[in-house]
Amino acid sequence: MNWITEPERKTPVIANVDLLVCGGGFAGVSAAVCAARNGAEVLLLEKYGFLGGLVTSALVITTPPLNNGINNEIAKRLREKAVYTPCRHSGEEVEWLNMHAMDPEVIKYEFLQMLQENKIHFLLHTYIVGTFMEGQRIKGIIMENKAGRQTILGRMVVDATGDADVASFAGAPFRLVKKPMTMMFNMVGVNVPVVLDRIGNWGNLKKLIQEEINRENLSFDLGINMEFGAPGIHAEKLVYEDEINVWSGNLLGMDGTDPRDLTKAEVITREHVMRMANFLKRNVPGFEKSRIEVTPTQVGVRATRQIIGKASPSPDEVKNKIFDDTVVKPYAHSDMRLPYGSLVPQNVENLLVAGRCISAADEIMGQLRLIPVCSATGQAAGTAAALALQQKKAPQNLEVSKLQRILEDQGMNLGLKRVKQ
Repeated sequence: MNWITEPERKTPVIANVDLLVCGGGFAGVSAAVCAARNGAEVLLLEKYGFLGGLVTSALVITTPPLNNGINNEIAKRLREKAVYTPCRHSGEEVEWLNMHAMDPEVIKYEFLQMLQENKIHFLLHTYIVGTFMEGQRIKGIIMENKAGRQTILGRMVVDATGDADVASFAGAPFRLVKKPMTMMFNMVGVNVPVVLDRIGNWGNLKKLIQEEINRENLSFDLGINMEFGAPGIHAEKLVYEDEINVWSGNLLGMDGTDPRDLTKAEVITREHVMRMANFLKRNVPGFEKSRIEVTPTQVGVRATRQIIGKASPSPDEVKNKIFDDTVVKPYAHSDMRLPYGSLVPQNVENLLVAGRCISAADEIMGQLRLIPVCSATGQAAGTAAALALQQKKAPQNLEVSKLQRILEDQGMNLGLKRVKQ
């Protein structure tokens, strides 16, 4: 690789706050709100001109139930506007399989309201490009936007970027994970009852397409080649009566931290979308009058960097163990839990993480990257950051029992009897 040497320059410091929350998705908004409610002065940074993360930017708008901790509050706000409704019931007792649909435009608005109601400062259209370190402590975040290159100083940081950008810049250990990328899109003009009757509870659109290919002897490349992807694997009923969300396929082997791979993924998955929508309209009953309503701002990236934290629980532990330092329980009636150590990176003193970049075994991350888990980890990380600021301690030295009591008081049922006493 060739290099250039840039001239030395001064970077202006535009703010100095208690807590910097990096990323404005479900994890980041939850972290910011909960930290502010516990007395921290918070500034949130977000790269897009709207909040909501992959829910609003990638149309990941079907989710397991939002029913514990701050998720209850989010669900209540959406229900009041009639934009949070069950998609279907899987027939299973596993709670995270019972999907609900949301309106992404309302989420953009409600998240802004939540920040403003809690007097949280925020900057949109802002990219995080580095950290300013003092030993193993983050002294500030370096960012770039239309005003150029700037720095914000902060006593504590929550990394809710999804890609562990801050943790990576700060030198925290992580591992890079490659999972399939998918572009989700919405179609309207769909005869939803007809489609749902055929795809069943599991939304198996790929099976339905294969049936049509076999029945009509059609020629259509499903794209099952690993390099190209596998379009049309899933569909879900949405909030409005003629609208459906389609998962256009899986593109494998892409690195979500490599801009060249991301560019290639955008090109290929948009090809998936058009081919899939055209095939559905021409060949599949229920889609005769359909059209693409909207495609997302970006391809859906399932995983990139995952921190190697103070704890990295196994699938069995996440599903069955009550950790002494349990701080996350995403669903009210599920035994799924996470320890505080999953949110605490190594080698950085004043950093917590939330969302899909938390520390856990790879085999369980398919469930831990889901929206309710992101919100719950954000609630725990934001509350922990505020408590650490109050106690003037590094997050790794926090009194976790006190954090647990605060989380319970905020409505997160951790299932710990000793906390309720």
